[in-house]
Amino acid sequence: MTEQLESIGSIAIELTVGLFGLLLLTKVMGRASMSEATPFDFISMIVVGDFVSDAIYDPETHILKVLFAIFFWGILIYMIDFITLKLHKTRAFFESQPVIVIRNGIIDRMALKKNKVDINHLQMLLRDREIFSIREISFAILEPNGKVSVIKKPEYGTVNRNDLSLPVHAVSVPVTLISDGVIIRKNLKEAGKTENWLKDELAKRSIENSSQVMLAEWRDEDGLFLQTK
Repeated sequence: MTEQLESIGSIAIELTVGLFGLLLLTKVMGRASMSEATPFDFISMIVVGDFVSDAIYDPETHILKVLFAIFFWGILIYMIDFITLKLHKTRAFFESQPVIVIRNGIIDRMALKKNKVDINHLQMLLRDREIFSIREISFAILEPNGKVSVIKKPEYGTVNRNDLSLPVHAVSVPVTLISDGVIIRKNLKEAGKTENWLKDELAKRSIENSSQVMLAEWRDEDGLFLQTK
């Protein structure tokens, strides 16, 4: 029984250390690597996860080996990032390059074949961009992360205010003032508002307490938006 408890305690400690080590590694890799993983980033995450799992569940592995595996792999990733930053030619090997798969409305079959993408997969990627017909596209670029960037033909492009000769208005970032009933005082100050002002606005809408509000958002263009629970 004592040996089992010691084993469980050891695993718990190694899992905790491994978790914080991986979190630190993701900080080193940067946000872009997490949100839009390239093939190199994908391989990195798989290898590091495998290192950590093997080290944790191997009874002969010490916790220092877990940290060493994460630390050493982090150094390798940092070195490769540094090399690709300084030597532009190495980026094609480590990060891949964007490829034009539709040019002037014509599908480049060789480019698709080279990147192991068939027509059905290309159509799926386009539908993800809310494009349901290839006839709408002038250029499509397959990005290193597997997504597609698109330039539409002029007749299918989105109409903007300049096209209609309408006046252009300034826009601002919405600021959340209440989230799940909690007043966010820092955001209130950022919006140039006070808590008394907010309470008065709630009272005008027959809301007695901020706890009744799911979301309150302020935007300079159109004022306060509220949604109750």
